[in-house]
Parts: sequence; structure tokens; C-alpha cells
Amino acid sequence: MSPSLTTTLPRGTILKDPILLASGCCGYGEEYLPIVHPSTYGGVITKAVSVTPRLGNEAPRLRETPAGLLNCIGLQNPGVDVLLDEVLPRINQLDYSYIVNVVGHTVEEFAELVSRVQRHCDEQGQGGMIGFELDLSCPNVDSGTTFATDLDVLRAVTAACRAETEQLIISKMTPNVTDMLPYAEASRESGADSITISNTLNGISIDIRTRKSNLGRPSAGLSGAAILPAVLYHIWRVHKAMKDYPIVGCGGIWDADSAIQHILAGATAIQLGTGLFMNPKLPIEVQQGLERYLTEQDEPDLDSIRGTYEYC
Repeated sequence: MSPSLTTTLPRGTILKDPILLASGCCGYGEEYLPIVHPSTYGGVITKAVSVTPRLGNEAPRLRETPAGLLNCIGLQNPGVDVLLDEVLPRINQLDYSYIVNVVGHTVEEFAELVSRVQRHCDEQGQGGMIGFELDLSCPNVDSGTTFATDLDVLRAVTAACRAETEQLIISKMTPNVTDMLPYAEASRESGADSITISNTLNGISIDIRTRKSNLGRPSAGLSGAAILPAVLYHIWRVHKAMKDYPIVGCGGIWDADSAIQHILAGATAIQLGTGLFMNPKLPIEVQQGLERYLTEQDEPDLDSIRGTYEYC
């Protein structure tokens, strides 16, 4: 028999496989339809939605680096009214699972977003919506990482959102801390079912001729293959201490090998982001690579290899 890639997250969430497309890398999933239909893998995490529309940062907003990508998009999105009135009714017809990424300036805004999306789903039908990802850690807007670096604020946001829904809640952590473990523990204690490890690392790119930033902001978020070792460290560190707490690994996945490393370090599910820009068919290649690896290792499923990294 072929090995199983079925992935279970809390609150009865069952994914076809562990593969999710990361927020901000494919809109709401519709952009990916002509390439790989999102129903063929685990699902999509939507572009972040805010209470009011955001224009994002001034251009330039992307800059390639060796083995990576700097971005300072700035959470551009049309706002929650457009999401509810136009986007969700449209994508609910397309038969794939998605998680709504929400971002706010305050605790109250996060809670309002979760409440409004949940109420819409209760009234209009659930469609493919399976939960929420709380974007607590965007480095590309002013004070964007505050929610993931202040333990009291993190607890307040998570608890407020938990009060508004019975569905899956995933808190998105920042790697820009010395030790992620206290923040992971605070997230679990406050009601988040899982955490995403992680958002982008802080970085800058300097034009040596002008001595100014190559981007529209002085700093940006670094993603791509370059950050894989740092992300794996955080996943391993948290999983080692909190084995029963599901982790969604995000960062540095560009092939099946790097995806497998996430799972060996302790991730339950994974997100593909920057790697999609290099290889739009990455979800299928990772899916096939996971199946091939389990077969070669004579393992029945992903649970049998999760967190089995040995360092001595």
C-alpha cells in the first residue's frame, strides 16, 4: 500500500496532505488554479485581511538576495468587507480548503476580524474555510512584530480571537527572537491550537552608490532557502519541549528534501512560500517527494517520522 500523507490538525481538521500555500504568496488560491488546483494538496492560507483596506508600502517591495528574497509588501489587501462580500463567496465555489490569515493594529481589530469572518461562515455556509492564522509577526509594517514579541499582548490577542470562534486557530510566530519557546507556550495557554514557525527574518539591502535602501523601507523580511537552518532550529527547539503541540513549518522549503527536514524537526504541516516563485509546481513535487521518501524508508505515514531528528 502507498504511504499516507493525510495530516490531522486540531478541532477535527483533516488535510489531504501537509502542504499549505503560505499567506501572501498566491492571493486567495485563485491565482494558482491554472497551475496546480489547490484541491490536490492540503490547502491555502489566504492573503492577510485587515479591518480596512491597506495599500501596502511604496515600491520597490521585492529584492532578490543570494538564496533568498527580501519583501516589504506591507500587507496590501482590500479589507474585510471585500473579503466577505466578494472573495469568500467566489472561492467557496472552487472546492478547496483554506485558512483565513487576519492582521490588526490592536487586540480588538484581530477579534473583530475573526468574529466577522466566523459570523459570515455561520450565516452563508462554511465552504472551504477551516480556520484562522493570526499574523502576529509581520516585520514589514510599523510595530508589526509587537504581537509576537510581547507575551502579554500575544496572550491578549490569542484569547480574544479564541472567544470568537470554535474553529482552528494558528498563531504565526516571528523568528526574530532569541528563544521562541516562551511565545509558543503563551500561544498554547491562550487558546491557539497550533503555531506557524515562522514568519520572515529581518534584513536590509543597501545600494552602495546612493547608500540608501534598495527597497521602499529601510528594512524588510527575508525568506527563501537561506533561512531554512534558522527555521528548522526553532521548530526543533519548540517541538522538543512541546511534543503534543502541532507546528506548521514555514520557511526555506524549495524541494522535497527541505520539506522532509521540517517534518523530521517536528512540523505537523508545512507551508510553501518563496519556493513557489522559483517553481510553481512545487506543491506536486513536494507531495511526490514525501510519498517517495516514506516508501524508501518503509514508513506508513508522516506521524512515524515526525520529530525523529537525532543529533547525537
